[in-house]
Amino acid sequence: MTSRLLTFILLFITASAAFAQTGSIKGTIVDAQSKEPVIGASVVLKGSTPPVGASSDIEGKFELPGIPTGKQTVVVTYVSYKAKEIEVTVYPNQTVLINSTLEEDVANLTEVKIVGQRQTFTDVSVITEIKKAEQIAVGISAQQIQRSQDRDASQVIRRVPGVSIQDDRFVIIRGLNERYNTVMLNDAITPSTEVDVKSFSFDLIPSSAIDRMLIYKSGAPELPGEFAGGVIKIYTKTIPDANGFTVAISPGFRAGTTFSSVLDYRGSSLDWTGFGAGDRKLPSSFPTLRQTNASQPSEATFNAFRNLPKFVDTYTKTVAPDIRLSLGYNNSMDLGSMRLTTFNNISYTNANQVTPTNQFRYLAFDTNTQESQIETSYNDQFYGQNTRLGVMSNWALIFNPQHKIEFRNLFNQLSSKETTFRQGFSRDNERDVQNYAFRYESKSIYTGQLSGTHEMSEATTLKWTGAFGYTNRDEPDFRRFVTSRNIGTNDPFTVEVVPGSNASLTRGARFYSSLKELASSFRVDGEHRIERSGYEGEENMQIKLRAGLFGEYKDRKFAARWFNVNNPGGVPAEIMRLPAEQLFSAENIAAGRLHYGERTNTDDKYNAQNTLLAAYIGSYIPFTTKFNGSFGVRAEHNRQQLQSQYRGLGDRVDVNNPILRFLPSANLAYNFTEKSLLRLAYTMSLNRPEFRELAPFNYYDFTFDVSRVGNPNLKTPTIQNLDLRYEFYPSEGEVISVAGFYKHFKNPIETRVRYSGSNVTFSVDNAKEAYAVGGEVEVRKSLKNLTSSSLVDNLTLVLNASVIKSDVLTGFAGQEENRQLQGQSPYLINTGLYYNDVNRGWQVNLLYNVVGKRIFLVGDKEVQPTVYELPRNVLDLNIIKALGPHLELKAGIQDILNQKFRLMQDSNLDGEITDIDESYQSFRRGSYTTVGISYKF
Repeated sequence: MTSRLLTFILLFITASAAFAQTGSIKGTIVDAQSKEPVIGASVVLKGSTPPVGASSDIEGKFELPGIPTGKQTVVVTYVSYKAKEIEVTVYPNQTVLINSTLEEDVANLTEVKIVGQRQTFTDVSVITEIKKAEQIAVGISAQQIQRSQDRDASQVIRRVPGVSIQDDRFVIIRGLNERYNTVMLNDAITPSTEVDVKSFSFDLIPSSAIDRMLIYKSGAPELPGEFAGGVIKIYTKTIPDANGFTVAISPGFRAGTTFSSVLDYRGSSLDWTGFGAGDRKLPSSFPTLRQTNASQPSEATFNAFRNLPKFVDTYTKTVAPDIRLSLGYNNSMDLGSMRLTTFNNISYTNANQVTPTNQFRYLAFDTNTQESQIETSYNDQFYGQNTRLGVMSNWALIFNPQHKIEFRNLFNQLSSKETTFRQGFSRDNERDVQNYAFRYESKSIYTGQLSGTHEMSEATTLKWTGAFGYTNRDEPDFRRFVTSRNIGTNDPFTVEVVPGSNASLTRGARFYSSLKELASSFRVDGEHRIERSGYEGEENMQIKLRAGLFGEYKDRKFAARWFNVNNPGGVPAEIMRLPAEQLFSAENIAAGRLHYGERTNTDDKYNAQNTLLAAYIGSYIPFTTKFNGSFGVRAEHNRQQLQSQYRGLGDRVDVNNPILRFLPSANLAYNFTEKSLLRLAYTMSLNRPEFRELAPFNYYDFTFDVSRVGNPNLKTPTIQNLDLRYEFYPSEGEVISVAGFYKHFKNPIETRVRYSGSNVTFSVDNAKEAYAVGGEVEVRKSLKNLTSSSLVDNLTLVLNASVIKSDVLTGFAGQEENRQLQGQSPYLINTGLYYNDVNRGWQVNLLYNVVGKRIFLVGDKEVQPTVYELPRNVLDLNIIKALGPHLELKAGIQDILNQKFRLMQDSNLDGEITDIDESYQSFRRGSYTTVGISYKF
């Protein structure tokens, strides 16, 4: 693995030597009279083809890397200012500094039509936005994203202080799991992308499309009231840095996966596109529930089952390297007095994963032998192939400096094709087993926003956003079956077929499910600014009054249907001994042989709706030039509804929870100097159950060999949040901060595990009360001028660390007291060392991440052990080489250490994980090597 990367490095060095030496130009543009920075000034290298240029950021700064050596002319322009030409001489591997002023073009002021847009994607601009924010916030810029080589938003966000990633998709803030975070995409709340939990799959958003990402850790009346970890705002690009096309290709190689031999099954010819569900669905002419429930199936019913895809259709193949493709088109054009800009991206990913997994279940812990007898032991060979086709199209129409409308669209088609071969034994029935599962899932996810920003006057701003979201998830023909033999023998394995009309989730089952969710929302926000006497023209001394409305409606429909292959009795023994691919073949689905039985239950479908109406008022008050505060209250009326039935008698489930909450918030800030300030914040927030958590639907999870069941009696938790943070900004682009926080939870929702013999169930319930207290440190510091070394001058250190203590003060009946909150990590560390040599075009980044031990499943203090997820140290290395202004090469290794993912159960129920405790599940994903090339036309 490492040798491959070193080879790439040598190739980069060799290639770069073939290119002419270059230097760079950077500087600052300010107003000649006020000395204030000019934001959005155009800085272009005269005569360059295609044009080489940049825009000044909110500090007035710009940078032009990769400039050919020799005499050059830089042209600086900005609307309402006189154009300026500056002659410079560029030397190899050196930076020319330009600090220039622009004078107002008074004669042409009446012709001003368009004001340039400020840059928001640089490190400096994001840090400045965080510094000026009224809430406690952290963030990351597109500039830092580019350096890290992260592929999507899930990898990007783990670079943010106090953030970690679970299952490579779900964000955890301040150690709190994904349910406590609200995600907003361009100021609109995103739809949940998972069926079982409240979450957003951040891997849907390609990193190249992100302008910036901000996380607000304290509340405000204009922010959603549902959070405890943070409100995550992802802003995608509408205004391009430059016009043109971008093409990128990146193959990937995973240790233990790429070029290995795996078991796969034949699916659809469209699987590679992500649209393979159609060939697996039940046809519209398939028999109804009443027809398939008949005691004696008709010939038409037999034919319908015979025409389904083969139950077993496996083959062995060699796994090809992963592939990622991306095509971008950006443009900015003048339409008379208006400007139209667009940012577009099409991306495709086809990635593979082989995961050998060990998992165990145990009988009760024996205090004499200090161990538990193994009940089941499984070794899984998992192979998954994931595809994603993503399309983003963002547009902005800028009428004039006061009015702008933006239209953003994001569509993703995702699929996951999985084959699992499970070997092991079950003590419960004294059998060795070989189990198989063939699963396919596809998701179509669209989210769109139409928004407007209007400066109604110099003192009043109005913003509005209308949003629509659509999620369609299909899980067609999830097939699983069991083969077994007497334990410890060399007998042949035989297929287990359910006798009579009995039901089994594992033995010869075919499962189909479909979910559709529509979400629409609208918000309007207004702000009015009042000049204070004696402080005219000083923006930071204006009193700001705010008010807004928000409305959202969600509608979900879920339905599942499943069947068992049954032995009605009388099937010849020689047929029952056939291997699975022959036993389940069409000719054996007939009268006198095997039957398919309808096993759909009354709880296998639900409908759900959620209506949220909110209004808020707020204010920002500068008490003095150093001390300010923002205050407000948000009222949210939410009605959560769900209709289903309980299994068995079919009693109706009718959830109808109308709840009105008033959520106050306050943020205070004291500026000691221009570089340092202290913040204090209080927020009341809440955390609503997800639809799936309320539904009594019982889903069989083959990966964990468990059933997952919802709870219609869940309550809505409330959280009191208190934050204190000190921030110090040593110089441009740098920050050092220390923060403390306290959270009190009432009725927090936790995931529980229940055992009933060999049957295991994961469910959810409310604890009564909990708290979390913690601290955070963030450092972003350049090492420039620390030594005389030019190597050290190009280094930047980024360090994020959090320490959290949580306690569930009163748990469920029979639960231990004073344990940590489920999903809460006691510590998180993210750190990175970034090397950036602008003149030579080299970037090298070393990144490290670790998350402390956290509760994965809540057990009890009597017989059901609590299960913990143990820490993993993750180390990544990324290298980027710019070969001129248009071509860029990338290489990297992710998860170099490749440490095990481990779940351990607290077998002796002492609340700790020691050598006595036993493994619940473990696996390695494998280190991941990528190489890539991108070209900007």
